[in-house]
Amino acid sequence: MAARLTLAVLSAVVLTGLPGFVSGACLFDSFGDITNPNDPDCKDVQLRYTRNDDVGNNIALGYEVPLPFDSLTAVDGFRSYQSLHAQHQSLDALSAGVHGAIVGQTLAGRDIWAYRVGDPDDLTADGGLEAAALINGTIHAREWQSPEAVTEIFEQLTEIASDGGFGQYLHENMAVVVLPVLNIDGFLQTQRFPDRVTASELQPRDGRMRRKNMRHPSSGAPVDEDIDETSDNFFGIDLNRNNADGFGQNGGSSNKPVSLVYPGPRPQTEPEIAALLRAADLGPAPRLRMYTDAHSFSQVFFTPIIGHPRRDRITQSLVATMRMVLGGKYRYGPSDAFIGLTSDYFANSLRIPAWTLEIEPLQSSVFGTDHGHSGFILPNSEVARMRDEVTAMILAGLYTQADKPALQAARIRDTDTSEILYQARWVGSGQTRRLDVDTNRALIPGRSYRLWLGFNKPMRWRDRAGNLSGFGGLAMPGFPKIQLQFTSLPTSSDVSLTDGDAAWRTTAGIDGIIRYSADALETRFTVPASIPDGVPMVVAVDAADITRSRLDANPATRVDWNDGHWTGYEDEAGNSTDLGGIDCNFVAYVNTDPSASAPALASGCRTTVALPPMPPDADGGGGGGAVLWLMWMLAFLPYLNSRWS
Repeated sequence: MAARLTLAVLSAVVLTGLPGFVSGACLFDSFGDITNPNDPDCKDVQLRYTRNDDVGNNIALGYEVPLPFDSLTAVDGFRSYQSLHAQHQSLDALSAGVHGAIVGQTLAGRDIWAYRVGDPDDLTADGGLEAAALINGTIHAREWQSPEAVTEIFEQLTEIASDGGFGQYLHENMAVVVLPVLNIDGFLQTQRFPDRVTASELQPRDGRMRRKNMRHPSSGAPVDEDIDETSDNFFGIDLNRNNADGFGQNGGSSNKPVSLVYPGPRPQTEPEIAALLRAADLGPAPRLRMYTDAHSFSQVFFTPIIGHPRRDRITQSLVATMRMVLGGKYRYGPSDAFIGLTSDYFANSLRIPAWTLEIEPLQSSVFGTDHGHSGFILPNSEVARMRDEVTAMILAGLYTQADKPALQAARIRDTDTSEILYQARWVGSGQTRRLDVDTNRALIPGRSYRLWLGFNKPMRWRDRAGNLSGFGGLAMPGFPKIQLQFTSLPTSSDVSLTDGDAAWRTTAGIDGIIRYSADALETRFTVPASIPDGVPMVVAVDAADITRSRLDANPATRVDWNDGHWTGYEDEAGNSTDLGGIDCNFVAYVNTDPSASAPALASGCRTTVALPPMPPDADGGGGGGAVLWLMWMLAFLPYLNSRWS
């Protein structure tokens, strides 16, 4: 059986500068590349995965070896490529909100499909330009967690599109492009031989552990699909090094065609990468606000830091939000050392939040024996949970990036008579809106009123039982802070409303929702009897949505994304901070005479509140502040089966 190198041994190799190491008959240089690829004693070795038998060239996983299932629907395990593709095509055919397109072909001539999920127009529900996101899967063939997770995202987006709340909001306000299987040729090779590999246990090649595409470096044609024909088993191009930003740099790739991280002769040579860029155009690309490249394994968001302060802060905050959906299970790995990843490309070229999402397990020993690379082979029993968890994180990110929350409408009724005394709403299309005040009549001191507020998106998550709750590990935000500010009087006159008589609306009807479940609330208040005639009353609202984004304090300028940051997303002082603030645009007035005309009214909060701090990096136990940790990973992963992004 091939020798197993422990992490301590690998550390010693790197730290002492030893020239290389040996695994079985295969020799490796200090980078982790095989130096004797033509040696029959290395390349011709055949190994087989088993559950418990580790005799001879068997590799015991400690659990049943996963084999691909033929099933359209999700199973407790991994589906075959044919089944996954059939499911994608079925969703395209049966779902009005799915548009499938062939975006390229592999070296072997197989069609590469991407799917745009969302309503057919390019406008939000209230007339703005829709945002877009791109989710890529299976760029590395052996990472079977990736196509399952991306397919689950695809499936759930279609399933919840008409749920009346969160899912409908995403469907109507964001175009999500999913490309479930990019490296089809390589993925099929892993499924032809789901329990076989060649060469060495430390760095098994071809069969189940093929990483790269199937290009022969000399002929340019595909290598053969016969695992027993070993002359070309080491060849192929690492598609996640074949990108312009960082190509061949920062020690992230090797110029040897036999290397697991061979980037090809120059950037973007591969048809799969061209297909990914065409998939981005389905968004279209200028509307993208988020890119995810799904990989396995190690439970981390490898996140490019591009030196654009606002973009980098927004990305950090977004990753923190997504991580908290699972209670910080996934780690944060920022790096400014670009190595030709697809996430490097999208982060730099479009200045959007982008990452390489390494799906579980955390390490190869979590579910069975530790062979350094066995984390690529997740047990069947863990697949369904993994799919759901990854999807939940991604959905939180999509919701956050689709748009920022805004107070869209307000209404005040007399509690006793239900008469409308104040009613206003933001209207307009394109990038600007105007506040249309339909009714504004005097509020009487000492009388009780009902205040209804409507927002542009669902502000609370409803669980499967229909109850309002937190989204996974994200606690439900507290009730909005609503203050009645009588701005011409001392602050002691202001009234802060409590949530005792307040409720989120979840159904349509009079003073119900605007469009989505939990996009409106109603509360009660009494105008203090001491308020004199002619005093304006500003309704100051500080609210946070499901993922804790604060309100756009100036809906007159529509929120959008440009050059690495939010535009039109302002605080109550008019500053574009990317953090939002308090809405003070709805202004009623007080008078003892119900027929008295409104005084000159000016919106605006009484005071400017301090901005909240940025969300923290990942906690120490989860890889936060992870530049050093990431560099450690980059140093040692060539030896741990070159399990790079």
